[in-house]
Amino acid sequence: MHRYIGITLLSLAMLCGCSRTVLVAVPPRMDLRAYGTLGIVEFASNSSGAINARVTRQFQEQIQAAQPGTRFVELGSREALLASLGAKQLDSSALRKIGEKYAVDAMFLGEIAYSEPKTDVRINDLTKLDGAVRAEMRGDISSRLVETRTGASVWSSSAWAKRQIGGLSVSAEHGVSGSVRKSDPREEMVPALVYHLTQDFRPSSVRQPAK
Repeated sequence: MHRYIGITLLSLAMLCGCSRTVLVAVPPRMDLRAYGTLGIVEFASNSSGAINARVTRQFQEQIQAAQPGTRFVELGSREALLASLGAKQLDSSALRKIGEKYAVDAMFLGEIAYSEPKTDVRINDLTKLDGAVRAEMRGDISSRLVETRTGASVWSSSAWAKRQIGGLSVSAEHGVSGSVRKSDPREEMVPALVYHLTQDFRPSSVRQPAK
């Protein structure tokens, strides 16, 4: 009996030893320390100027929170920036001029697009008048980091999010019920969109077996 208990305790000890793990830090996929100062052009969208400004501000905040000390120069909207250079498009020549004029090694460009509201109708049981209607909106965001000296794109990513605008459900048991979102779904999507877009700049951690 004592021998059996001893073997069991030894097996448990070996199992615990084999399954012991440690938390290992993982650096961000995109390290911005190689770039001294970064420019950022205001994000463009098919929404309002307030949305553009908010997305741009939160994008900077997320990156500087992930990599403290990152330096930004705000370059304004794309249209205003091109006008200040006397250029019509952001080609390699315009990028070099921006680098020289604003002393930035690379610059972020970004866009955000919101879909028109989409309605989804689901019928569970027509004979029992059981079904639902759901309306939602989708937002897509993308960005890239471009070197001003070479015009090369060194990072790009995209993300998307959805928000329900309203819904209506009908059933013989519960009758008719519905709801309509009073807040602007475009505004509500901004934090999630920016957070997922900037994932590559955040350090993370993984568990690995202890050596």
